[in-house]
Amino acid sequence: MVVALVVGKLLGVGLTTRAAVRAGLGRLPAGVGFGHVLGGAALSGIGFTVALLIAGLAFDDPALRDQATVGVLIAAVVGTALGWAVFRAAAVFRGQTDADLPRFLDRPVDPARDQIRGPVDAPLTLVEYGDFECPFCARATGVTDELRERLGDDLRYVFRHLPLVDVHPRAERAARAAVAAQRQGRFWEMHDLLFSHQDQLDVADLAGYARDLGLDVEAFLRDLDDEDTAALVRADVASAEASGARGTPTFFVGEARHTGPHDTESLARALEASRRAAGGPRGR
Repeated sequence: MVVALVVGKLLGVGLTTRAAVRAGLGRLPAGVGFGHVLGGAALSGIGFTVALLIAGLAFDDPALRDQATVGVLIAAVVGTALGWAVFRAAAVFRGQTDADLPRFLDRPVDPARDQIRGPVDAPLTLVEYGDFECPFCARATGVTDELRERLGDDLRYVFRHLPLVDVHPRAERAARAAVAAQRQGRFWEMHDLLFSHQDQLDVADLAGYARDLGLDVEAFLRDLDDEDTAALVRADVASAEASGARGTPTFFVGEARHTGPHDTESLARALEASRRAAGGPRGR
């Protein structure tokens, strides 16, 4: 009876693991490896409180209830030990220490495709994944301006698109507008206008900004709806996901995702730390 209960509890481990990795049913979330899934499945052998309750209700014979209780407790111990062993093996042999989001920039900065303010070969790099309808991103534009003023030609600032369409319904269209302006060489001018008019991002508004910037408005509107424009935005969104960016603004200092406050002083310290780590001279 005891052995049967232990086996029954641990069968859930195999079923959970197989379900998680069955081909064609989906993929693991970013930062989660097979070792995490297997270890979590092993820990499903724990949960003895409900099992004890069911055993108490299922058996009238005190001897059978005692055996069931022992079996449940053994399963809990075995599940704990097995879970620890799996997590340990995943850490040692696969390097899967925790189920954190990716911490490094998935796609290196490429001057041929990225929009860069500052010298393309500057020693310091700050990458932002932003959303034109996000108020926090609008505030961050002041931060990046202060950083560029402070660091001068030592800094290159890169903006990538991460429209959060679930909460900002006009953000993707605004991102497309920036790309459409980019095709006429006016990305940064459109970038600044979009952030300064976050409550005016309808198509008529965007066409007005294009006119104000001296763009060919007809070409701008064609590019706004062009599939290649949408593909460029999607490529940035895919790189954000692969880099662990889930909200906006998300900053990367060099190749590493910045965690913590993103005010001017915090980002300046992080940038200078990256300079020291690279062995470069101190900034001014």
